Amino acid sequence: MTAIILKAELREKREESPRETTAKKIPAVVYGPGVKNQNISVNYRDFEQALKEAGESTLIDLTVGDKNPIKVLVHDMQKDPVSDNYIHADFYQLDMKKKTKVDVALKFLGREEVMKFSGGEVSESTDKLAVECLPADLVKEIEVGLSVLKNIGDVLYAKDIKLPPGLELVSDAELPVASLRAIVEEKIEEVKPEATAEAPITEREAKSKAEEEAAAEEEGKKESSVSTKKL
Repeated sequence: MTAIILKAELREKREESPRETTAKKIPAVVYGPGVKNQNISVNYRDFEQALKEAGESTLIDLTVGDKNPIKVLVHDMQKDPVSDNYIHADFYQLDMKKKTKVDVALKFLGREEVMKFSGGEVSESTDKLAVECLPADLVKEIEVGLSVLKNIGDVLYAKDIKLPPGLELVSDAELPVASLRAIVEEKIEEVKPEATAEAPITEREAKSKAEEEAAAEEEGKKESSVSTKKL
């Protein structure tokens, strides 16, 4: 694997706000067991590229000034909540002779084929595993083949994953990583409009209606009486 190189410069030890961080450089710190902390700054674009290639589990050759490169991992990053730009980074310097524990990202392979032939849906339970190894054996990601998922209900556990040479599993061996489940189709029930109930008649409305009916009846009697007299 080609070495990932990142150049840095020493900076004065002081707090820098996001406003003081330019688009060209970001402040950072280097620390680790048995080493003196160093406050540095790195080129923004170079840092982005190194992070893209290395992730958080691959070694970076960090050169501070004219000193010899040191092996580091990107241990932490901070972003501006408004611009989403990086405003600070932490680099962890490793002892190349001692094992270290890191979380390594998982790269799932064969999802489409599994779903095509099983008629099910692949569900991922985690996207990383904790491992332990010497720094020289670190990898950016672990490839996970999903072809073992053949029937609905099948589960792929952490213990089933073949790790790259030198890596030892730290995560629980029985940790579910991915599974094959049936595709559930949601049925949309047709909502029938409810019959509109007639509003109850109030006592006042009932009295008014009765009076109107009585008046109409009285008017009818008068008209009948007039007609009789004419005859």
